[in-house]
Amino acid sequence: MQSALDISNRKVRLLSTMELQEVQSVVADIVTEICNPKAVAVLMWDEDLEHFGNKVSFGEKKKDIAKLVDAFCEEEPEIDGKNKISEVDLEDLGVNLPASLDPVWCYQVVNNGRLIACILLVGVDEEFESDKLLAELEEYPFATALYHSWEFSELQLENDRLRSQYEDMELQTRRRVEQMEEQTRNLIRDLTSRDHLRTRQVDRERLVYWISNAIRSSLHIQEVLDMTVEKIGTTIGVSRCLALRAVDTSDRLVVFEWHQDNIQSVKHMFHSDEGFEFAQAALSTPTPQDLVDPELDTQCKYDKEFLRKFGIRSGLIVPLVLRDNVLGVLFLQDCVHPREWTIDDVSMIGSLADNLSVAIENADLHQERERQAVTDGLTGVANRRSFNETFTREFERARRYGESLSLVLIDLDYLKKINDTYGHQAGDEAIKTIGRLLRESCRSIDSAARYGGEEFCLLLPNTEVEMAEQLADRLRRLINDEPIEGPGHISASLGVACYPMHADNEETLFQRADEALYAAKQGGRNQVKISSPAPDGFDMKATPQIAEEAKATEVNGENKQNPSKESTVLDIK
Repeated sequence: MQSALDISNRKVRLLSTMELQEVQSVVADIVTEICNPKAVAVLMWDEDLEHFGNKVSFGEKKKDIAKLVDAFCEEEPEIDGKNKISEVDLEDLGVNLPASLDPVWCYQVVNNGRLIACILLVGVDEEFESDKLLAELEEYPFATALYHSWEFSELQLENDRLRSQYEDMELQTRRRVEQMEEQTRNLIRDLTSRDHLRTRQVDRERLVYWISNAIRSSLHIQEVLDMTVEKIGTTIGVSRCLALRAVDTSDRLVVFEWHQDNIQSVKHMFHSDEGFEFAQAALSTPTPQDLVDPELDTQCKYDKEFLRKFGIRSGLIVPLVLRDNVLGVLFLQDCVHPREWTIDDVSMIGSLADNLSVAIENADLHQERERQAVTDGLTGVANRRSFNETFTREFERARRYGESLSLVLIDLDYLKKINDTYGHQAGDEAIKTIGRLLRESCRSIDSAARYGGEEFCLLLPNTEVEMAEQLADRLRRLINDEPIEGPGHISASLGVACYPMHADNEETLFQRADEALYAAKQGGRNQVKISSPAPDGFDMKATPQIAEEAKATEVNGENKQNPSKESTVLDIK
């Protein structure tokens, strides 16, 4: 019989570590102290991938149970939402063990209805009955310790991956900076060799050096380009200097401009149809081009009427090219005098253009990596880590200003059945559909995220529970109406909780929404449930209309929510 002191000491050992392998080792030690098995295997269940992930064996006979562990992990566990212990049928698994290792018990560790791990007890003394053994094992918070250590290990892996990405990016940037510095040094040597252009060359050296430093010190390309056009314009002595960039697959044009005080701005002209056509033509040419007064140019490939609006006497277009891709152009304009662009002019601006091209690519890579770090790759909404940060920030804001904050949890119904029946591609399409509907239906102040597997979160700032319920039910209907190849239509269960009505801290608010979601699942799925303002959070009732629709989703094994359509919401019991 375990003493209270023994139990307390073991709990302290169990909860005092966060490393997954250490927690598994402590679990094995505690189980060994309780029932003295010949070997113990702790198998972590990955709910997202629906298989056993981390598998570790302990004990003097751990090598003898390798085939048993492999065979057990091939079978899908029967989960009934609570801790239980049962004897493993070795014959069904096709495994032969020595008599000394018989019997084998399996203890399912469950938390909030979700399987966390299975603990195999091999060669337990026959004096232990299953009920007695289960009672003794339930004295310990195995589920809490294993779940948090598993989450901790997943976060460590994600942090290691992101750290590796950033280190690679820093290495690439350092190499490119070294290349740019070498180019800059070569340019400086060439310029200083010409005594008769020394003053002009010194100014250009400073320009190149300044832009190189700006590129090295900043990944905000908008700031770099704004300052670059100003520096080029003042150093070269032109009337205007512009940088044109095509973004969003060339569907949108971004213009950076510097001009002398006595010269009008022409930035707005590029937002017209003719301006966009001019920019597309300039972006399609991979080599520098010089322009003369459009009144005198008989071979101009651009729209002369558009060029006349600039009032230029001469111009120079230099593309920003990297690996045969034109990322933008520099457009220098002299509106006072005709200018003969020298080889030195073209060479220096071309060198700056090369540096800017690398800077643009670095900035785009950095921006993409930042986006990937906070975005779910399958659905395009925020990922769990990003949502947790937003949730904390919005909750503190709501508390500070006394505003309401509603949280909606969305869970795709019957994802496993969809995967089993129509394949995982159909399941992925269903998940992506919910992500797309969230992106399309969210307000600008809302935050949507994929929390894991088929579960999504929707954060609604400054939103009372009544409005949150309407938005949640609107989203539920949108999901119902969306056609999916394979199952036809899908459904989702939604749980809603609101601060300060249902909770006074973010952890409790999430728990209340999760309880409401669970109630929606238990109530027949395809419905919205609102958390109760009661302290226990369990007295949740759906509105009569939603409850009526939820009952209509399961009639004779078919979904009858939308009988006018041939394809219906997948109904799986």
